[in-house]
Amino acid sequence: MLRLGVVFGGRSGEHEVSVMSADSVVKAARQAGFAVEAIGVTRKGQWVYLGDGEAFFAGGNPEVLTEMGPACCLLPDPDKKGIWVNGEGTMTLHEIDVVFPVLHGPHGEDGSLQGLLELSGIPYVGAPVLASAVCMDKDTTKRLLASCGVPHVTAIPVERHSWRTSRQDVLDNLLSRVRFPLFTKPSGSGSSLGVTKVKRPEDLAAALDQAFLYDTKALVEPSMDGCLEVECSVLGNEEPVASIAGQILPRREFYDYEAKYIEDTTALAIPAALDPEMMARVQEVAVAAFRVTGCRGMARVDFFVDLNAREAYVNELNTIPGFTRISMYPKMWEASGLSFPELVRKLVTLALDRQSQSWREVYRRS
Repeated sequence: MLRLGVVFGGRSGEHEVSVMSADSVVKAARQAGFAVEAIGVTRKGQWVYLGDGEAFFAGGNPEVLTEMGPACCLLPDPDKKGIWVNGEGTMTLHEIDVVFPVLHGPHGEDGSLQGLLELSGIPYVGAPVLASAVCMDKDTTKRLLASCGVPHVTAIPVERHSWRTSRQDVLDNLLSRVRFPLFTKPSGSGSSLGVTKVKRPEDLAAALDQAFLYDTKALVEPSMDGCLEVECSVLGNEEPVASIAGQILPRREFYDYEAKYIEDTTALAIPAALDPEMMARVQEVAVAAFRVTGCRGMARVDFFVDLNAREAYVNELNTIPGFTRISMYPKMWEASGLSFPELVRKLVTLALDRQSQSWREVYRRS
């Protein structure tokens, strides 16, 4: 039986979301026939071994705490693959065949964990180090998409250092360039944390202050009023494929954290209200963005679709998308004919295939 290590929790503001996603992944992994090794990461970054995870998730725990299990770690040594668990004065190795990272945001989705897994020699689900880092920073993603001609939502980047040292100059420059309403957001965060819809010039400064709570760089983006908010799931390595696209119909001002994870008022339309030509265009651009950023395994590509211009504009890519019971990534694949357990099985297969074909596994002849 293949042993799947599920790593979740973490130091980012998306800790609770990660726990919810991991609950769904663990259940689907068991249905897919995998043995699960659950590894929780606390808000301070300590790794905690939670066994098969059943007791943790059955308890409805919103976060990972150190007292929930023994400390554990990964070693950057491919000859010692697995999770080392602290026992009574000794360390025990729990072998793992594949790791499924379910760590949203910084220190989990940004290439940090992926780098450790590369050093450990353990195959892992999702994007490699470079793609993880690129897609975590929305500014870098947009620059790369622009260089390759992929349609995307433009943005003005603002550095926190400049904001702190030349606040009024930065504000004056922005006000001369933007139209309201607009959005401000952290460049390297997720789950809509730190995102604000700004309707008036006098509210822009406070919105930027909010964004800088989550990152050292913020983005100022057009609101894209009148466009459809559409998402598309992509799956694969060298030959990625796109799912049926879905549409977000939030009841709130915009699709914020509460709408995504707390309330049940947001409507998710699958398929999205697109004619066949526009559906195909969204899928085409989703795969193009996936390829351009170097993604592998999975990504959810978020769009604003302008039906008048007949174009789909990439807003961002999520390399570890939400996997909660209401998350769009698995729901769009279910609508495309791939069940949640089958999706987990496919992602694990892609992880194994990627490592077997990686240049890092090619050694120079002696």
